[in-house]
Amino acid sequence: MKTLRLGLLLPLAAASVFLLTQCAGLGAFLVSENDEARLGAEFDRQLRTDPAAQKEYPVYVANTPERKAFQDYVVNLAQSTLAAVPAGQRPGYPFKFTLIDADVQNAFAVPGGYVYIYTGIIRTMRDESELAGVLGHEIAHVTRHHYREAMARNTGLAVLVDALDGNDQNKIRQLVVQNLGALASLRVSRENESDADKYGTRYLAATGRNPLGIAKYFGRMKGSGLEWLSTHPDPGNRVGEVQEQVRENSSFRALAADSAVTNYRSRFQQMTAVLR
Repeated sequence: MKTLRLGLLLPLAAASVFLLTQCAGLGAFLVSENDEARLGAEFDRQLRTDPAAQKEYPVYVANTPERKAFQDYVVNLAQSTLAAVPAGQRPGYPFKFTLIDADVQNAFAVPGGYVYIYTGIIRTMRDESELAGVLGHEIAHVTRHHYREAMARNTGLAVLVDALDGNDQNKIRQLVVQNLGALASLRVSRENESDADKYGTRYLAATGRNPLGIAKYFGRMKGSGLEWLSTHPDPGNRVGEVQEQVRENSSFRALAADSAVTNYRSRFQQMTAVLR
């Protein structure tokens, strides 16, 4: 009898996994904004309280006036970039921006508006437009709900989606602990990456900074083995796509042409001196 039940359950389980992994477009329907907010909050809680997570993702500690000023600078820059997103395109939940204090050249976001950027990647940047461009890219992944499809493609996270629907907080917590790394490195489609580049560039331009920020950064780091690029699939000539986007928009072109001002290089160097 047990064998019979197993024989019935396996096709059902396989069908469920197939639907979640192959029909990734269903992710937009399986995960609501409320689900995203709950998932992100649990991820952030684990990152800050679990010893293993704290070691893997050491949160920046602003324990001197200089370090506090730097943290405020990055968070305020992120908030100003977020404010450039049209109100109708922003999710209903608030965003939270966190610095990870490690010499890792990476940045990532998780569903629910939680964006993390490593001090290591900021060290490789040359001006404020590059930093705001990377932040805008990560914000765009959240505002465009790209991670819904990515979660649907991941079998382990598909189980987490089911737990969200079941509203079992203990199960959700356990699954987040088990899938912390997977959530921090969600891989989206090439189309989603191009979309995040496009919208991130729009957000960047709306702040009055050089909209070529992310293209400058990509162009300089291409082929460097940079972790942030390796975990974001290359959809082709991303630098060229952003450059073309800027060329086609007169206001974007004007901002780029005035790069001596719109890069905000001096302010960036002053505010990030604590890292050097």
